[in-house]
Amino acid sequence: MKKSPIQRMVVNEMRRMYDAGNPDRMTLSWDSNPYTVDQVIYHQLEMLRSRARQQARNNDYVIRFIQVLQDNLVGANGFKLRSKAKTKQGKPALKVRQLVEGLWSEFEDTVDLIDLEKQIVSAQVTDGEAFIHLRIDSSGMLWPELVDPCLIDINYNEEHNGNPIIMGIEYDTHFKPVAYHVNDTYEKPHPGVGNLTNYSGKRTRIVAANMLHVFRKLFVGQKRGIPWVAPSLGRLFQLGEAEKAALTAFRIGAAKMGFFRSEANDEYTGDEESGEMMLNAEAGTFENIGNLTFETFDPTYPTGDYAPFVERVLKGISSGWGVDYHTVGNDLSGVNYSSARVGSLDTREYYKSLQTWMIQTFVKPLFNAFIELSHFHGSFGAMPYTSATYKQAQFVGRRWDWVDPQKEANSKKTLYEIKAISLSQIIRERGDDPEDVFNEIAEENAMMVKLGITPTQVFSAILPEEDDDEEVKENATTK
Repeated sequence: MKKSPIQRMVVNEMRRMYDAGNPDRMTLSWDSNPYTVDQVIYHQLEMLRSRARQQARNNDYVIRFIQVLQDNLVGANGFKLRSKAKTKQGKPALKVRQLVEGLWSEFEDTVDLIDLEKQIVSAQVTDGEAFIHLRIDSSGMLWPELVDPCLIDINYNEEHNGNPIIMGIEYDTHFKPVAYHVNDTYEKPHPGVGNLTNYSGKRTRIVAANMLHVFRKLFVGQKRGIPWVAPSLGRLFQLGEAEKAALTAFRIGAAKMGFFRSEANDEYTGDEESGEMMLNAEAGTFENIGNLTFETFDPTYPTGDYAPFVERVLKGISSGWGVDYHTVGNDLSGVNYSSARVGSLDTREYYKSLQTWMIQTFVKPLFNAFIELSHFHGSFGAMPYTSATYKQAQFVGRRWDWVDPQKEANSKKTLYEIKAISLSQIIRERGDDPEDVFNEIAEENAMMVKLGITPTQVFSAILPEEDDDEEVKENATTK
């Protein structure tokens, strides 16, 4: 039967379109429903969060991922504040800057801000979001307190005074958060199983001004966070199960050496006491299951293909996480200066973008709330400035040592000599304040002149002495 021209035209047109958009037998299992991000989150967030938390408790690579992010986003010293307060004439207000930085440093120590920031990073991996309640105690002190995301119930979708509540968050007509509805167990915590889910139905309404919702918006209209490990959870779980199976096969292969069987095919009766069949994999075991021909048992798995398989899976996972493979897998084999530098530079740029995101969503809003409260309580004394002046600030995250310090330093020196870069820019790239570094150098030089010492003498005192005896050097090299 001859096909109509219209049918032939449709077939021809389909061939000119995207292969991924063609429905055929090879793509029948490929989901093509146009779900919104909120639909996906509403149906799967609780499951994704539970599984991500389970992996964070039991999966070595997820634990490593959390550690790497905490070390590189927050680091040992957190985010450094550099007050940029200026006078009405536009000049640096040095006294104001010193006062702001001093008050903020005290606040950081009081609330243990660095530890809080690391917990927020960890929450992004397992929960995809963090809620920070900005409490004010009876003395007027600001206390940022983490709230478990489970307590902002995604199944709570109603209205409050005409405002829609979507997945526990109340919005105005422009879909700007107005308040967060927290399960009553937050105010009256009770230890033990079920305290996050078995509650009376009462909720505490916390206005948006007193709650920070920190999460990365990856999709248009996204209202709740998605665990950062979510795209890799399936692969992580299967890799873990494969490793368990390989370990079991290895243990059996190392323990079970052989069997005895009967040529007459006598029935195996098992253990004499219980009569039950027992197949124990204990080292050096020869088990008699009849009379009495010996059959060797020599499983060969895991084979040489196992390590490349694990490596390939981890490379895919690390790509989804934005972290280089040799960091996640603790595998430095085959890494040289060039490859390490390329991988590290790319990963560090990702860390910088995450640092900027965290500063914008958590650190700076917390700082602004701290300044407002400090200004309200008169902590800045009689200085004639508005709170906006004190809020002029810059935060800088941790920076990293060069992969090869000598090569990188020579490169920076060359760029400076040809006027392609300034000393201030080099210092800023290392996470320091040029003004602070220049002042420290000036003070250091003045002190050395006063004491009558030179930098060469200082380096001789702090660096290990080189052994000039060539024979000793040769012997040390040989050893």
